[in-house]
Order: sequence, then structure tokens, then C-alpha cells
Amino acid sequence: MNKAETVAGSVVTAIGALMLFEALKFAYVSEGVPGPGFLPRWIAAALVVIGLVLTVKGLRPGLTIANVIPWPDAGGWRRVVLMLASLAVALILLDKLGFVVVTTVFMAVVVFGLGIRSWLTLATVPLGAAVGLYLVFAVWLRVPLPTGVFGFLE
Repeated sequence: MNKAETVAGSVVTAIGALMLFEALKFAYVSEGVPGPGFLPRWIAAALVVIGLVLTVKGLRPGLTIANVIPWPDAGGWRRVVLMLASLAVALILLDKLGFVVVTTVFMAVVVFGLGIRSWLTLATVPLGAAVGLYLVFAVWLRVPLPTGVFGFLE
């Protein structure tokens, strides 16, 4: 039994349960679109699940997070720095270039940094993901996203 993981998992589960209880006070759907309770309920449910998984891992002897996930080597740290630097650049350029362009380039850099070298994958997956995210957030959830060079998408 790993006492720290068990306690941490129990605390995360309790926080998630409290969040879920409070989120139930808000409407899940309002006027046909996700209401103010939509996101808090999903985040709270995820916290409960993550907390329960952590608690179970803490209760099972020999199965700890340290045994499952090794510390990164020098190549791993280079990938971490690449991703953090590309995220910083993406945040700086988001208003100027727009969500779709920046997200596509950011995801292409991340996929490349993870070791994918197929040009077909590098061209299609980031673009498809960026367009999919745009459709979910800008069209379905009506979240105003920066349009940048695509100002006509408003």
C-alpha cells in the first residue's frame, strides 16, 4: 500500500465529488446549447475518476506511478522543452494568425517532436484536429476564437 497515493487519490475524489455536487446547481443545457453547468460537471466527473484510479493504485502493492512512468532521459527533456517553447510561440501568435493556423502548426510541431516523420500524417492529422476543434468550440459551443488571417470566419 502506498499511503501518499491513497491519500492523494481520496482527496482528489472528494474534491471532484464536491465540485460535482455544486455543479448540479447549474443548468446542463440552456437554450439548446451547453449551459453553465456543462463544463464543471465534466471536469468534476474526470476528477472523481482520476481520484478513484489513484486511490486504487495506492491500495494495490507494487503498482506505483514511479514504477509505471520512468523519469525522462536527455531526449525526453528536449521534447518537453520543444513542446513548451512551441506552446509559448503559439500563444504569442494566436491573435495575429488565428486559431486554425496556429493550432495546425503547433500540433504539427508536437507530432514531429514526438517522432512522427510521415509527411502525410504531419499534414493531415494536425489540420484535421484543428478544424475539428474549431467546429466543436466555435460552431457547436459558440466560443469566440481568434480568427486572425481568417477574419471572414466570424
